[in-house]
This record gives sequence, structure tokens and C-alpha cells, in this order.
Amino acid sequence: MANLAKSFLEKTNASASSRQCTLPPLRYTLLAVVVLAQAATIVLTWPLWQVRQFPAHMPAIELSQIPFGGWLLATLALMLAVPRWGLVLHITTLLISFVFDQYRTQPQFIALAVLMFALIEENGIVLVRWFLASLWLWAGLHKLLSPDWFTHAAWDLVGGIASDQASYFQSFAWGIGLGETTIGLLAIFRPRWAAIPACSMHFGIAIFLSPWFYDHNMSVIPWNVTTGIVGCWVMWNAPSVRPQFNSEWAFASLLLIYPAGFYVGWVDHGVASVLYSNHLPEGLITTTDGTENVQGWGALNVPFPNERRLLRIYFEQSAPPGAKLHIDDQRSMLSDLYFVKRSNHQVEQISRQEFHNASIGEVAGIEHDRRRNCFLLNRAGVRMLKRDKAGPIYAVEMNPRQFRPELLELLEGLPNIEQLNLAGCRVTNEDLKRLPTLHKLQGIGLAETFVNDRAIQELKRQPELRFIDYEGTRMTTEAILQFESQRANLDVS
Repeated sequence: MANLAKSFLEKTNASASSRQCTLPPLRYTLLAVVVLAQAATIVLTWPLWQVRQFPAHMPAIELSQIPFGGWLLATLALMLAVPRWGLVLHITTLLISFVFDQYRTQPQFIALAVLMFALIEENGIVLVRWFLASLWLWAGLHKLLSPDWFTHAAWDLVGGIASDQASYFQSFAWGIGLGETTIGLLAIFRPRWAAIPACSMHFGIAIFLSPWFYDHNMSVIPWNVTTGIVGCWVMWNAPSVRPQFNSEWAFASLLLIYPAGFYVGWVDHGVASVLYSNHLPEGLITTTDGTENVQGWGALNVPFPNERRLLRIYFEQSAPPGAKLHIDDQRSMLSDLYFVKRSNHQVEQISRQEFHNASIGEVAGIEHDRRRNCFLLNRAGVRMLKRDKAGPIYAVEMNPRQFRPELLELLEGLPNIEQLNLAGCRVTNEDLKRLPTLHKLQGIGLAETFVNDRAIQELKRQPELRFIDYEGTRMTTEAILQFESQRANLDVS
């Protein structure tokens, strides 16, 4: 009888130990590191997890808001005592918090939860190996595919480590993009070879983003340090180069392909590894008081999750009736979007023409000036003027000594231009074909250029153009008077 009781107790203890998912010392230590990193990230972004008035919450469905910060920290504490149950509760709480406020869909919170899975679950290391491979591969590919990364994004980042940005930003852009892509490919084909480079890369990012250098987005520093440590362990212990079972093939294929859905709007950038490439949609709200760029930071210590639907939700939650929203989408497969908020607080999508019409809503909409175009024009010595610091660029003057015809194409990213001065530039009739249709352009300066009367046919594409400075050109007074007469008749009609 005593032997039966002893056997029963041993089986009970073994079963309890199994349920608690006892981990080897090294894995438990690494789990503690990840838990500490997630806790630090939540504390750094504490206001994000509380009920707040501003910025507005962006729920997936209408819900009464509740705080989540304390609950998340409690699930992390539980994970150290009972790892598997703690992980289930932490991931569940995190996902529910996203439903209450999509502002929280930041990549660092998601990625740290995935790293916990690698340390707790039996096959976690196998599956997280493919998650990290996808993360590194697409972080690099998104940069290499982004024209924004090779312009203002890399320029701004290099400013944290070098005073001579012009000499280094292009090599920096190529080096980072190719480096991340290479580590991603190593994680796929030679995982152990990726271990040390990945660790070095993430520690380098953490140092670079610290207050000593770039001082940007402190909330991702714990994530980078932890990914460097745990990612190195995962790659070193990845069981094989090739997937070992059918479900792993499917899982690996999915993780390596789905980030491409970002380019057609199917996948949010926060889970598609679009990191610092800046190739994201941006929103500009026009009200009777002026304009507002939709952006994050402030007390929340995180950027705005720039997605088309979230920009629209933010506009619906925060803008007054009569306001308008322009979503400037950088992706070539997706078009810009225009919205107005009606008097009944309903948001309606409208055309670009309606957006500029002041009789629809309470204001004429102002479109977003594209940062990439502004950067390239500025580098070419182009002078751009604003009426106030927060306002749009309304006047542009080209530098005759640095003028190139292709600069005219970049004006498409400055849709609010009213005045364009090309005086003294080597502009021809053919060059004016490159000039995009600028819906607010009222006057153009062509003095001392090489144009003649045939240029007027190109300028007729500008719907609001009324004045042409043609002194010193081959344009005739008769042609100009005819043009002005035709425009006057349009105004009357």
C-alpha cells in the first residue's frame, strides 16, 4: 500500500512539473531576459497602455476603454513562475489590447512575445528561426526597395553619427540594406553563420538609437538587445538548414512571403518588418485652423502606426466636422486617398477635385508635401517657400546653375505650389512636358529661358495658371494675350 501511495505521489509530481513547463537553466535565464525587456518596453511606453484623451484611441471595434499596463506586467510575472500559462495569458492580453487600441500594434511588443515562444515551447526554436529569418530579410529588402530610404531617411539617420552627411548617407543606406538582407539569407541557408552577425547588428542598432547618438525611439532598445542575445542562441541551435516536417515547410513559406503583401495594402507595416525605410502612407488633416501632420511620439513614446485605415480612424476620432484628410501613399501600387468629415461626424471618401473644392466641407483641402521630393529638390539648390512653418510649400524657385529638366518631375510631390520661377534656367518647350499638372499653380516665371509660343500648349495643362512671365524669351505678346483671354473666359463661365 505504501509503495502504491509513493508511486502515485511520484506520478502526480511529474505531471505537475510537466504542466509548469520546467525549463533548462539557460533557457529560463534567456526567458527572464526577454520578460525583463518586455516589461521595460511597457514601462517606457506606459501612457500607451492606459485610458487617455489624446491622442485618440483607435479601437478595432467600439469598446469602453480599460487600462492594460498592469495586466501585462502581471502576465509577465506569472510567466517566470509558470512559463507556458504565463505566455498564453500574455499573448492573449496583448492581442486583446490591440483590439481596444490599434495604436499599440508596434513591432517591438509583437517580436518580444514571439521570442518568448522560442524559449518555452518544444518546437519554438524551429518556428522562431523562420520568424527571425523573415524579419532580417525583409527589413533589408524593404530598405533596398524604398526610394525614401536612399534619400531623407538615411540622411537623417547618418546625422546621428557624422557631421558630413552628404559623404556617407548613400553608402550607409546600401550597407544597412544589404547587411540586413544578407543576415536574413544566412538565417535561411546557414543559420549558424547568421548567429554572430545578427547579434552584432542588433547591439549596434541599440547603441546607435541610444541618447549618445541618434536618441530615437528608446522603446525599441530593449527589443534590439534581446533579439541580439536570443536571436544568436536560436540561430546557433537551429536543428537543420532545411525544414524537417511538412508543417515547417508551410510555416517557413508563409513567413518568408507574407511581408510582400505590404506593397498592396494587405499586411500592416508593423508585422511586415518595414523598419526605418519610411516608405509608408502619411496623413495631413486640413481644418479652418490650419493643417496637422498625423504623427505619434509625445507622451506615448512610439510613432504613429501609419496605415491607411488607421489614418482614417484617427481623422474620424479627432478632426472637427468640415475637415479634410489627404493620405499620401508612397507605394506605387496604391493611390492617394481623400476624405471629408461631414456635419454628422461621418467620414466620406471624395475625389481629388472635391478635396480642393472649398464648398465641400468647410475648407479647401491641402495636400501633403512629399518629403522625398523636398529632399531631392533641396539638394539641387531649389528654393522652397512656406507662409508659415507648419504650412505647405507654395512657391518654388529653381537655381539656374543647377537646373536639370528631370527636376520638374519632382514637383509632383509638391501639390500646393502656386508660384514657380524658372527664370534664367535652360528650359525648353520639350522640358515643360515634364512639368506635372499642378492644380494650384497660378503663375510661372520663364524669363530668359529658351521657350517660344509652342510652350503655351504645355502650360494649358495647368488648370489655375493665369500669369506667365515671358520677358527675354521667344514668346510673343499676341500668344500671351490670347492665353490670358481664354483663361479669363473660363473664369467668367
